[in-house]
Amino acid sequence: MKLSSHNTEQAARGYMMYQLAKRGYTVQFTDSRFPLEDLLVLSPSGKHFGIDVKGMRGRGSWIYKECEPNLERFYAFTYVPDAEIPKVFIMDSETAQRLLKENRRKVLAKNPDSTDPLRGMNWTEVYTYEDRYDLLPK
Repeated sequence: MKLSSHNTEQAARGYMMYQLAKRGYTVQFTDSRFPLEDLLVLSPSGKHFGIDVKGMRGRGSWIYKECEPNLERFYAFTYVPDAEIPKVFIMDSETAQRLLKENRRKVLAKNPDSTDPLRGMNWTEVYTYEDRYDLLPK
């Protein structure tokens, strides 16, 4: 049975919460007061930060919003396949925003007449960030 888009997002958040908790982080889900973060996190040393979790079950584009980089925001691009263990790709917001802008420039260079808002990056662009929990505040 395939996960719905909603359940994929919820599974991605839950899996990320589990991975952080077992590494000593204190984690809670956010609500509508935090539109750019899905998880509020307290590191083992007491540093606060947020994580925007993006989950998908297929191999397409990671879709996320362009915003100003923030030292206290991270991204967890979480692949949640139907029959395998999820994979997590972690990066800071500066890197995620840079990749978003680079992808937009590449697409517009190939098709300058594009009216697509280009809101993400290709699946493969996150590979080098798999399990990069070391990027998170300690």
